[in-house]
Amino acid sequence: MKLGKLLFKPKWQDKDAAIRRVAVANDIDADLIAALPELLRGDPDAGVRLAALKRVNDYELWRERSTGDSEHTVRTAARAAYLQQFCADLPGGPPLPRRIAELETLSDDELERVATSAAWRELRTDALKRLRKPTLFLDRALNDSDAVLRLEALHRIDDVALLDRAAERARKTDKVISRRAKELADALRVERGDAAVINERARRLCERMETLMRTSSRDLESVAAIDTEWQRLGATIPAELARRYDGARAVVFAPPPQREGKIVADVPIAAPELPIEPLVSQTYPDTAVTAATEETKRQRQQFEAKTRELSECVARFQSAVDSGDTAAAAKAHAEIDSLVAGIGTLPASLRSTLAPVRERESELQRWLHWSNNRRRKAICGEIETLSGAHPDALATRVRELRDEWQRLSTSTPAPAALEQRFQHVSNRLLRTARPYFEKREEVRRTHGDEMNALLGRADALAESEDWKAMLALRTELSAALRALDRVDPRERSAFAKRIKKHMDALGQRIAAHDTDIEQAKSRLIERAEKLAETSDSRETAKQARELQTQWTALGSGRRSTDQKQWRLFRTACDAAFGKLSEQRKEREEKSATQRAQAVTIVERLESVAATDAEPDALRAALREAETQWQANADRALESRFREARDAIARVVKDAARRKRLRRFTQAIDKDALLRDAEPTALALDEQSWTQIGASAPEFEAHFRRRLERIGAEENSAASAEHVIDLLVRLESLAGIESPAKDRQRRMNLQVQRLSARVRHGQSASPEDELSTILSDWFALAGEIDAESRKRFERAAKTAVDNLP
Repeated sequence: MKLGKLLFKPKWQDKDAAIRRVAVANDIDADLIAALPELLRGDPDAGVRLAALKRVNDYELWRERSTGDSEHTVRTAARAAYLQQFCADLPGGPPLPRRIAELETLSDDELERVATSAAWRELRTDALKRLRKPTLFLDRALNDSDAVLRLEALHRIDDVALLDRAAERARKTDKVISRRAKELADALRVERGDAAVINERARRLCERMETLMRTSSRDLESVAAIDTEWQRLGATIPAELARRYDGARAVVFAPPPQREGKIVADVPIAAPELPIEPLVSQTYPDTAVTAATEETKRQRQQFEAKTRELSECVARFQSAVDSGDTAAAAKAHAEIDSLVAGIGTLPASLRSTLAPVRERESELQRWLHWSNNRRRKAICGEIETLSGAHPDALATRVRELRDEWQRLSTSTPAPAALEQRFQHVSNRLLRTARPYFEKREEVRRTHGDEMNALLGRADALAESEDWKAMLALRTELSAALRALDRVDPRERSAFAKRIKKHMDALGQRIAAHDTDIEQAKSRLIERAEKLAETSDSRETAKQARELQTQWTALGSGRRSTDQKQWRLFRTACDAAFGKLSEQRKEREEKSATQRAQAVTIVERLESVAATDAEPDALRAALREAETQWQANADRALESRFREARDAIARVVKDAARRKRLRRFTQAIDKDALLRDAEPTALALDEQSWTQIGASAPEFEAHFRRRLERIGAEENSAASAEHVIDLLVRLESLAGIESPAKDRQRRMNLQVQRLSARVRHGQSASPEDELSTILSDWFALAGEIDAESRKRFERAAKTAVDNLP
């Protein structure tokens, strides 16, 4: 281990959180990498924990910290990263069953994100099943990449308006979804009794039953299906449509007409157009008749086989058209044309079936042509927006779009205008990117020249003894080996071989040099171990410093060996300085004890300041703390000590003030009790009067006189003018506003006071003035109105509170 690491902590252990965040995000220290799992959980700074999380970037840790971290910002960022990895198919992630099980822990918003962006169809399906949001179902029915999931989402919509919207939006993009959405919307309308939809559905069912009525065969499965749909319409079907349906159904099940004891079909079965069997006279031999009969039978069998094959091909053609597979439909269509050419004519039994399917196939081809042209327009629009992209990304994207364009052209030909537009834009973009590739080629040549120069310096240092230069060169060669992607790919192999050759040669020489350093440092360790036997401390320190200087002058050898030898050397030196270490330890212990005592003094003083102790007890505690602090003062705790001391002083001062002004508050309370008793001549509440206590003697004299006059007939109301004068004086002293009607009186009072101050040169203190006003008020006997009493209580309490 290097000396710097022993003396200085690494940056990721710094006290400053900003320095730790940068170090955790960028340093490549092996100890830091090993400590990342502990930092992302235990570091006190949220930014450091988040940087460690990003550095590890593990799915399980993102998931754990998204709920386990104490900081909201870290939990939010961890939750976002966890959901991103949960939805993406990234290496190292959990298997699909585990992800599906974790859906139980997600909120509705998170489930919605999974349903829209998860890479697995099964995961999106399970998340969609846990939600009850029709608008989300509509979005998935229109935009999900899986056709099965789109149908499942569509079937979960139970709102007619949303189904109509889905049918309209998918009309040009997904025929299956559009058609199924219309069917579901109509079914909901039928269930909810929509008369127009029921009438339309009933009319279509009547037409289908009438179609069966006109055929010769009884298709019982089709009749049963039509009957089932008719029953679903309920009892709100119009009478005329019901009669129409019942009539057509009765015709379907009516027996065919009889002719000469045989049933004659309404429509004859189609027969192949074969040559008529020749009339054979008695003169032809029997062998000719037999041969002609066998040929006719063979041709009939071939016709029937081709007809069956044609029926199967028509069924495949119809299935391909229903599923929207245009490639399979085109292939089946070609097979049908080939079989029809072989038969000579299309049988009438398949003509009615094939005609609508061909119309739908033609419509699909038109839609495919329209869709391909729409995609071609989108490709042209996208390729026109690539002008500002990076040339590498531009070239890659142009190549991808060209491949896609070619695939579209194999299915439907591109219009000439779009073809010309696409080719023109792609060629123009590639021309604009050409200077970049030329410049990159030039840069690669420059890096190749730098590689050659580096290898030339390596050849020149083949016999050098400059070990620092060789170490630096080996580092440069290692960096060059990692940076071979900056040179021409055709030259990388040759450069790699030459670089590895020089690195091997340098490695052998540096290894020999490291061995020499190891032996020299072993000798220094032996000398350092003998220092412990020296009794002279000064000599010990001198020799230890000399050994350290020699150790530094030797330089660095093999890192692992250097670390082991350094530990041995450091242990030997520490043993030599054992006595000095003991003395230093004693000093540190004394300093720690003194600091602990200072902390105890401050904490005790702070606890005393927080209590409601008596002022005398507070003063005694303060004197004791100041005496102890003089013996154990600590500069780091000086501010805390002063704050606690000042807090106690303020408490003592406030207690003295309250004690000094208690005579006013007691007198005000006693006056209130007397005012309540005087108008009604009721007995005074002796208990409350006693609990208040004695106020100032001059106030008590007024109270005794008023107590004696309670209930007396001459105890009339006080003079209103005198009461208002006292109230105005008291409000002026308290500094509060007087009512509007008494403002002039207050101004006159202020003028009188100013005149008296000018004449006499001095004025009474606020406390003396308040005592005079209260004494005059307490002398007032008799009833005083409630408003005046309220003004007095407010002004008196405010004046007392304002006294220093």
